[in-house]
Amino acid sequence: MFSRDTWREIFITLRKNKLRTFLSGFTVALGILIFITLFGMGNGLVNTFNEFFGDDATNVIYIFPGRTSLPYKGYKSNRNIEFDNSDLTDIEETFPMFVEHISPRIFRTATTTYKEESNDYTTIGVDWGQQFAEKTIIMQGRYINQRDVDEKTRNAVIGRLVEVDLFNGRNAIGKYIDIGGSVFKVVGVFQDDGGDNEERQIYIPYTTRQLIEKNTDKIGQIVVQFKPELGYTGAMAF
Repeated sequence: MFSRDTWREIFITLRKNKLRTFLSGFTVALGILIFITLFGMGNGLVNTFNEFFGDDATNVIYIFPGRTSLPYKGYKSNRNIEFDNSDLTDIEETFPMFVEHISPRIFRTATTTYKEESNDYTTIGVDWGQQFAEKTIIMQGRYINQRDVDEKTRNAVIGRLVEVDLFNGRNAIGKYIDIGGSVFKVVGVFQDDGGDNEERQIYIPYTTRQLIEKNTDKIGQIVVQFKPELGYTGAMAF
């Protein structure tokens, strides 16, 4: 416990060294301000990251096409890389011990119409494994299944807000919608914790998308969900 004389001596010293006292106080205050700012920015970055990726599975690898950086066997560099169905087969057959689910993704934007209502939505051609990678929650009906993929059905799973936009809150299951000039039957309605953009998407079988586009076998991206028991080391090896 400080005595009165000790406090008096402190205040006398502070009065005699006003500039040094001010600079010391300013430096301490500035340091605290910088710490609070950086700490807040760090927390904000973590929260944003969690919000952005929290609705997706964590044991997922997204494979995107790019361009070649080197010439190879007579081909020039800077060529576009394209994935096709054989790449899916190669991954499944080469890494069966690693892979839990695999799905291609083919993104397109199309005007979607139901009676007098219409809007532009992102349609994604997928396999049934995409549901687990995106943690898609089915509210009504069902998701794309293997039969849809094998038989190239005209079935669609629409987001919650697509149903709100086009059906005004009425049940969309069993109804037919026009997606870019092709008629699809709504077999499911989903919600997604990723936000409004995610819930304004439409899933269709990727084979149906390929059929519509002159029966091509090209795909845009590949989503590989590896077995969670691999852990970090196993995932990096994969």
